[in-house]
This record gives sequence, structure tokens and C-alpha cells, in this order.
Amino acid sequence: MTPPVGVTAPPAPTASLGACDDAMSALYATLSETRQNDVTVGESQVQENEVQQQREEAQERAAIQQEQANQASSGGGFFSEVGHFFSDVASDLAHGRFGSAIDDGGRDLEEAWKSPKFWSDLETGLEDVAIVAGTAAAAAMTAGAGAIAIAGAAATTAAVAGGASGLAGLRVAHFAASAEDASANATAAGDHIEQLQQLTADVIADVKQADQSHQHALASLMQSIQTNDQTFVAASSMPVKG
Repeated sequence: MTPPVGVTAPPAPTASLGACDDAMSALYATLSETRQNDVTVGESQVQENEVQQQREEAQERAAIQQEQANQASSGGGFFSEVGHFFSDVASDLAHGRFGSAIDDGGRDLEEAWKSPKFWSDLETGLEDVAIVAGTAAAAAMTAGAGAIAIAGAAATTAAVAGGASGLAGLRVAHFAASAEDASANATAAGDHIEQLQQLTADVIADVKQADQSHQHALASLMQSIQTNDQTFVAASSMPVKG
């Protein structure tokens, strides 16, 4: 429709401003969605890291407990374990509990088998016996023909004790190796925990930085939209000259 002569209408600027406003509104919606998605992804990563950290902490505690359980000072000593064995078995037999005697004796032997201190004490004790018996055998050999039998018995005792000490030493070495492995596992778990903590801190920092950038961009875009709206209103309300 042709405007009257002498009338100036602003349809072109008004349409341009309205189209720009729609575009900025769409951009604002997209940027807001992106901001929320970034926060959601960051929260998901933090939660995954926290779950993994809890697993690593449980593994670390288990490794520390295993390390402590395999230390040479852990468990009952030689005399303690042997005392328990004979005490339990004797008590059961005295009361006619033959089945319990077998069960209790087996349990006590199992505890002794799993006790690092028992084997450490046994190894040390057998080493001492071997040394003493060997010394006695050497002394008896110099005492004359009458002491030959004693020397032979002492030498046999020294040999048996030395061999048994070697077998006990294998068990002691087993516990030492297990303790060393557990210590390495605990250290590895601790390192993983530190890495996860640092990774979580980095994720939180990145999310905060990105969120601040989004906030600034949204604020600037909102200001632009408001300015555009004000311009649109101003253009629409311009007086028509006749």
C-alpha cells in the first residue's frame, strides 16, 4: 500500500530490528543450553571421579591391612601358638570332646601357619639351636673318645635344626614378599587417589571458568537484546510527518 504524499514510514528499520532481536534471542537460548550442558557434564565427571576415588581408598586400606598382617611382628609367636594348641587339645581330651580336639587343633595349626611371628620366632629359635648344637659337637669331639656319641648326637641335632630353620626361612620370606607387594599396592592406590583429586580439582576449575565466560556472554547478549528492544520501540514510536 502506497503511503500518502508527504508521509515517511519506518517499516524497513523496524523489520530489521525485529529480525535481529529474534536472532539474538535464539542465540541467548542456545548459549544458556550450552552453559547448562557444560555444568551437567562437569558434575558427571566429578561424580565419576569421586566413585573411583572411593574404590581406590578401599583398595589402599585393604593393602595397608595386608601389609600389616604380613609383618614379622604380626600374629601369635611360637610359644603362644604352641601353647594354644596344647591347651585346646588337652582341654577337649580331658572332657571327652575328641571331635572338638581335632577341630580346635586344626584351627590352631592353621593360625600358626598364617602367623608371620610364629615362623619368625621358629626360624630364629632353630638357628640358635643349630649354633648351640654345632658348638657342642665341636667341643665334644675334642673331649676324647668317650664323648664321640655326644658329639654325633649334637651334630645330628645341628643338622636337623639347620635344615628346619631353612624351611622356616622360606615361610618368613613369603610373608616378607607379601608385605612388600601390599606396600607397593598401597602406594599405587595412594598415587591414583592424588591423581583423581587433582583431576577433580581441574574439572571444577574448568567448569567454573567456562560458567563465568558463559555468564559474561549472556549478560552482554541480554544487554544487546535490551538495547535492540529500546531501539525498536523508539523507531516504532517516531511521529509521522504530514
